[in-house]
Amino acid sequence: MNFRFRIFFPVVVFFLMTVFLAPAALAQEVFEDPDGEYSVTLPAGWIAVVSRDALGKSEVNIVFKVRENGSLKLRRVADADPNISAMDFAKLDEGNTVRFQPGYDRTNIENFVVGAGRSGALLSYDYKNSAGQPFTGRTYYLRMDPKTICVLKFTGRKTTLGTLRNQTDSIARSLKLK
Repeated sequence: MNFRFRIFFPVVVFFLMTVFLAPAALAQEVFEDPDGEYSVTLPAGWIAVVSRDALGKSEVNIVFKVRENGSLKLRRVADADPNISAMDFAKLDEGNTVRFQPGYDRTNIENFVVGAGRSGALLSYDYKNSAGQPFTGRTYYLRMDPKTICVLKFTGRKTTLGTLRNQTDSIARSLKLK
């Protein structure tokens, strides 16, 4: 009886994991920028909303369910100094722009492991939105090549975005320039 249990139990566990975890793995979607500049893989719950302004320029908003829960804005710095590290660029950006948000409070700045020979930095902070509600920000600085740094700025409610670290990390690592 014990021998059967030792063989049968792992098979059942493997089957159940396959049945319940496969849909979550398949629920990812690759989003291609309408201007053809980049692509990112979005986990379940993240939606890309593309709109055009009066001049025909595309504006991309990537949100987690609703904008207040989580929002991603991507910025490409094509003329970055090749001698500056992603961490130093993050500190400069914090000093020049990020720290001026209402109620700004830096929680952490750290190296971010991207892989594939790319370096990165992650700036995490809390702030208040225009209504005075507690929000959090998580900004990734990714060195894509010697002259290009991509800045992925996630913002959202502190209670929601704070729990999505694994998803924001995954989105940042999936960024591919074209």
